[in-house]
Amino acid sequence: MSRVIDALIAYRLVKLLVTPFNKTDAYKLGIIDEKGKVLIKSRKITNQKQRKAYTLLIRFVFNLKKLLAKVGIRGPIGSAAAAAIAFFKEEYGDNPEIERVIYKHLKEQGFKFDIDEDYGKELSEGTYKVNRDIYNLEGDIVINIDEQIDFKTVTDTILGYDVFKCKDVYLTTEDLYVS
Repeated sequence: MSRVIDALIAYRLVKLLVTPFNKTDAYKLGIIDEKGKVLIKSRKITNQKQRKAYTLLIRFVFNLKKLLAKVGIRGPIGSAAAAAIAFFKEEYGDNPEIERVIYKHLKEQGFKFDIDEDYGKELSEGTYKVNRDIYNLEGDIVINIDEQIDFKTVTDTILGYDVFKCKDVYLTTEDLYVS
């Protein structure tokens, strides 16, 4: 039972992380602004509808989103979502419903997945460099910008991104460039 609860909480966290502030109930009810800045402190909320829109979990995720935005922890939202889904698959097995629901949610929130002529082009085995610092869940840099990575094989393709694991974090081919 705890694995199911963990999976639901993890899914809810990812869903909240990828939802823009201006698409949340907290924004619509005037609790936060479009950048997540708090306009009404939680202790000042008396309305039950506002309480549901600004729970402890939601406040935690909003603060996490603002922190991640400041440190630039990941690249495009699609790439980050793909890495998160890869983590879910590793932890809870291959469940295509997770990918479908997250992809649907991202589309509903207005995220566009840019497709160019190289989209879907397989990355060949070789040595590449990382185009940004990559952090683990504890906030430590595990792969530095411009660090060389020996790319061998894609673990999975999620939301159109090729995903693979390196140094216990998930990367997408979007995180690499030719050295």
